[in-house]
Amino acid sequence: MKFFLFSLILSTLIYASSVKNKGSYDYLEYSNSLSQDFYSYEMQELLKMKYIPLDSNLNSDYIANDININEKLSKEQKNILEDTAYIQLAMVTAIGVLLIMPESVTNWDKDELVDEPLTTKWKDNVSAGPIIDEDEFAINYLGHPISGAVYYAMARNDGLNPFESFIFSTLMSSFFWEYGYEAFAEIPSMQDLVSTPIVGAFMGEYMHYLEGVLDKNGGVIWNSSSLGSFSYFLLDPMGSATNGISGFLNLDVTMKFNTYQEFSYKNQTAYNIALNKPSQFSSYNYGVELNIKF
Repeated sequence: MKFFLFSLILSTLIYASSVKNKGSYDYLEYSNSLSQDFYSYEMQELLKMKYIPLDSNLNSDYIANDININEKLSKEQKNILEDTAYIQLAMVTAIGVLLIMPESVTNWDKDELVDEPLTTKWKDNVSAGPIIDEDEFAINYLGHPISGAVYYAMARNDGLNPFESFIFSTLMSSFFWEYGYEAFAEIPSMQDLVSTPIVGAFMGEYMHYLEGVLDKNGGVIWNSSSLGSFSYFLLDPMGSATNGISGFLNLDVTMKFNTYQEFSYKNQTAYNIALNKPSQFSSYNYGVELNIKF
């Protein structure tokens, strides 16, 4: 009898304990479920916020991210970019002038320029160079250094230091001219690649120094402002010309750099950001916009 009563009491205690624990488990499951619902709601709201900027582009395949280059550049950088554009115009004009000059001066075979596609001619010339050319001494060692000095002086007046101006002159004379425009007509010249930027840098720095002396004199030579203005032109012909053109045309140049990201990838990127996950996709196209207003 005592054993029966003891077993009954023990069974009752075990049942009560299991009921109590079951209640605890039910509460934990309910709490976890509530927490997951709240987290899901919170994430949905966060994703909605992330998608708000995309709503207006729901029918677009690509979305452009515009970077206004003008807003990122300093005044000196804007000036040098604008002057670079003017130099390209001057170089194209120079090619036109050289084409009408006698072959004895340019050493260009005009018949070959007409018969062979320009792209093929450029590729052949670039592959064959550089070589020691047979141009006149005045062209190689006076004309080319003077052009290098013009590039250099323009860069110095745009605010670049001597080293930066040398790099700019090298870029203009070697990349854009020798391996660019002129390579459509002839093989790049070893003398021009060396003398134009190096000798031109020394000449250009001295020209920049003389401009400083002229500035201290108030832009006047022998009490003549006209002679001073003419001297400014001789010391920085390209810069003077571009300043005159810009002032006359009143140009407003705006440049933009665009990255076009595919819409579906942009959605995925926003989703990954919301979940604090690394981005798994990247698909971009690139473009540059140049707007010129007169």
